[in-house]
Amino acid sequence: MRRELWAGLTWAGVMAVCIALRVGFGSTGTSYLVTVAPYMLVSAGTPVAVLIGTLRHRPPHRAGWFLLAAAQVVYAVADGMTVRDDWLGDFLEPTPADLVYFASYLLLCAAVLVFIRRRTPGWDIPSGIDALVVSISAGLLTWIYVLQPLTSDSALPLNAKLTQSAYPVLDLMMLILAVRLVMGTGTRGPVLWLLLSSLTLMFAVDTAYAVEGIADGGSVDEAYLDAMWMISLGLLGLAALHPGIRRFAQRSDTALPDASPGRLGVLAIAVLMAPGVQFIQWLRGAPVSVPLISAACAVMFLLVLARMYGLVTAQRRAAVTDSLTGLHTRRHFTQALAVECRRATRAGHGVGLLIIDVDHFKKVNDGYGHPAGDQVLREVARRLAAGSRAGGVIARYGGEEFVVLAPHTGPGELYALAERLREEMAGLPVDIGGDLLSVTVSIGAALAVHPDPEALLHDADEALYAAKAAGRNRAILSSAR
Repeated sequence: MRRELWAGLTWAGVMAVCIALRVGFGSTGTSYLVTVAPYMLVSAGTPVAVLIGTLRHRPPHRAGWFLLAAAQVVYAVADGMTVRDDWLGDFLEPTPADLVYFASYLLLCAAVLVFIRRRTPGWDIPSGIDALVVSISAGLLTWIYVLQPLTSDSALPLNAKLTQSAYPVLDLMMLILAVRLVMGTGTRGPVLWLLLSSLTLMFAVDTAYAVEGIADGGSVDEAYLDAMWMISLGLLGLAALHPGIRRFAQRSDTALPDASPGRLGVLAIAVLMAPGVQFIQWLRGAPVSVPLISAACAVMFLLVLARMYGLVTAQRRAAVTDSLTGLHTRRHFTQALAVECRRATRAGHGVGLLIIDVDHFKKVNDGYGHPAGDQVLREVARRLAAGSRAGGVIARYGGEEFVVLAPHTGPGELYALAERLREEMAGLPVDIGGDLLSVTVSIGAALAVHPDPEALLHDADEALYAAKAAGRNRAILSSAR
């Protein structure tokens, strides 16, 4: 592991030396080109570090990392153009360097989007809602303290306003994607936190640059801002050089993001930001944009309600869904059976029940291991769901036992359903990690017109025992009722 980390440690050392030199040169009378040389070394070295890390560790999905390297190449070119403009002086916004910076932002956002899609395929609505709440809060702050002062400055020409306003907007877009990345369901680890730290710091230092420019009424040239930019760039290189990028694109075992204390804390801060800003503006005696802040509060309130609805729905679904097979739980089946029996008693129609047991399942666990047994149970559940009638209830009753509730069923239909499911199981082996395993089931069936839940379960259970006693891999219909 130490050998895999040496490149990252070397890059961290280069960063530390360059940052110290940049800060040190900033407090002396060193010439401009010498002063910015450490910054340019980190700027130009970052895409090299990203490429080295990508080629060295060979992550399974490299498109995002190559896009990240391309973004940093373009960013370094823009930095070089800015140094040239500052050295020569007398330039008007937007400069060619500004346009190149804009292109680097777009490439960086594209890289983060690729990471999001790899780590969280499909639509992850809960993470999207969480990211949107944080983004609205950040956007409100950006508008009040950055964009509004810029656009209301009558001394700035229109082209300068547009140019300077574009950076906070692009930074905000980048921050939204960063929040979406970290709030998704992908795996956690150093690479994720390094990327998030880099993007967050980039947003913070760009915002600080814009705020200082507004406060000073002119350009900002501070060594500590350059130092923070260097840290932000260097963190991208550290992320790519870390061996964790091999697993960065993997999804976590969690299907949906949970309501962890950290996540709830971030959302609470974001929601309280709008009324907090309004209160601060009132204390300062500054103009308060009541319509804007009220609209932001209303939107975030609705988003939080949507998130709560999603959490409650997910909890209800989890309570009635077996985590291994995706079928209903025994508790849900018991409730559904009682409801269906009452309905059948009133209407006078029959209710059929199948209890299905996987034959010799203990031998599967003992001979192939519990992961293989889990795969067999998942495949049995899948075939039951595919072969059962619409309107029925399928559940995992316990261990290797499953139940199928089939309302509005006659004896012939119920037996035909049982035989079809039995043949579906026996007809095709189950793939358990490359080995094909023949799996059969025994089925006990029971039917009643005025059913009692306990009696119906008892009859189906007796029929299941009869099927096992008769040699297994068969279906028997109870004649008790």
